[in-house]
Amino acid sequence: MSIKINRRELMLTSAGAALSSLLFPGAAFAAYPTRNINWILMWRAGGGADTATRIFLKYAEKMLGKKVIVQNITGGGGAIGYTAAKSAKPDGYTLVTIQGDLPKFEPKALAPIKIDDFDIAAAFAFQSPVVVVRADAPWKSLEDFVKDMKDNPGKRTIGISDIGGTYHQPTALWADAAGFKLKAVTFPGSPQQAVALLGGHVDATVTWVKPNIPYVKEGKLKFLGYMGSKRLDDYPDVPTLSEVGYDVVWEHPYGIGGPKGMPKEALVALEETAKKVWEVPEFQAELDKLGLTVMRKGSADYRAHMHKMQSDMTKALKLIQG
Repeated sequence: MSIKINRRELMLTSAGAALSSLLFPGAAFAAYPTRNINWILMWRAGGGADTATRIFLKYAEKMLGKKVIVQNITGGGGAIGYTAAKSAKPDGYTLVTIQGDLPKFEPKALAPIKIDDFDIAAAFAFQSPVVVVRADAPWKSLEDFVKDMKDNPGKRTIGISDIGGTYHQPTALWADAAGFKLKAVTFPGSPQQAVALLGGHVDATVTWVKPNIPYVKEGKLKFLGYMGSKRLDDYPDVPTLSEVGYDVVWEHPYGIGGPKGMPKEALVALEETAKKVWEVPEFQAELDKLGLTVMRKGSADYRAHMHKMQSDMTKALKLIQG
């Protein structure tokens, strides 16, 4: 039995398919995912990165239509988890939280891990540090504080976490941009920083926003400046450092990635899923409870953000090392 194909019908069908792909670009990638997805997280269960990732996945799973199984592979300051992720088969079924610690490995020479070892689909959240002082401190603004730092070089102290860490790096960039001498004092974390600041053991801290909010509400502490690119919605009177004239933006992000060489259909589907999750009010509210903000960066923008972070880290570490 022979089948005759009308040439005109074939041309119309082909044209229709081409038009459909232009109008509905995601349709060509509707096959992904066809099975459950493994997701590597390099930090402990219940921690900040773990909680942010699981909140995102709660909404992403519904949109992807498949279960995402999180595996916490910890150790080596994140190196073990990232190594496991970059070594996995790049088929789109092993993903990883690409966060603000990935750019550290090259400038710190910690492990053979590079940003470009991964395909990056999108970001979904970030947090930025804030400059905090006591409410009864003499400085009414960030400019006042910087002027005092310049007038009293080496006398004022700023509480951070570990040397060369998440708080220290942007603080070093700020000191360089503002032209003051930084005298940093380390603490195990944000709660200890707050206690030291309240007790008058340091003059200021650079830390996350969330742990300090209760003290701000009680009138014991105040925010002088924020290191994000835009002002905080809940504290619109607190300027960003860049507004005041210091070219410092430090947004510690969380996002989606996988081993280099993932199928295009997987990356497109993941990016489109992230874009949908960004706009879910419940997702935004859950992030807010953690002190996080939605980061609306797709694949190209998020990769650029990571490389900019690495450049800033490299500069900050040089400043810290003298």
